[in-house]
Amino acid sequence: MVHNRSSRRRWPGGLVGTYALHMMSKGPIYGGELAQRIEELTRGAWRPGAGAIYPSLRGLVARGDARIGRRDGRKVYILTPRGAARLKEVHARIRERGGRFAELRNLILDMVEPAERAAFLLDQLHRIIQNLEEIRRSSEIVPDARVRARTLARARTELRQGIARLGPPRA
Repeated sequence: MVHNRSSRRRWPGGLVGTYALHMMSKGPIYGGELAQRIEELTRGAWRPGAGAIYPSLRGLVARGDARIGRRDGRKVYILTPRGAARLKEVHARIRERGGRFAELRNLILDMVEPAERAAFLLDQLHRIIQNLEEIRRSSEIVPDARVRARTLARARTELRQGIARLGPPRA
């Protein structure tokens, strides 16, 4: 298969590489820090191993999106101007197509046994509510208090409307 610039991956280095660029935008990172942060954010659901982390980081360096530096005698990865520009493209893509990412859940749902789908979907609802509670409690997720308040008000409205669309419980 022939690869050209237009068929190149839209996500630099896949999800791991793209998240690595995001982390590098805040400062130099170690590969282990990247794996640990992904594990923290996914609440332990995913901790990519060295076989996912280091090839992604090497790819970012090879493409010029990152460079290698040293801190305390250890190798760190540092965002380059080219990587910053790529990350800006990714942010634009997320803003423009963000809702489409949620639709990927249909792939996962298709792999869940039909008898387990209701429990799976209820678990997803529970996690969404937990996320909203985190928004309410933590200014880290949504720093602007007014935006946080508007987001929660909109979430309450969406939940009320969703409950109304479900109608009364059936016997």
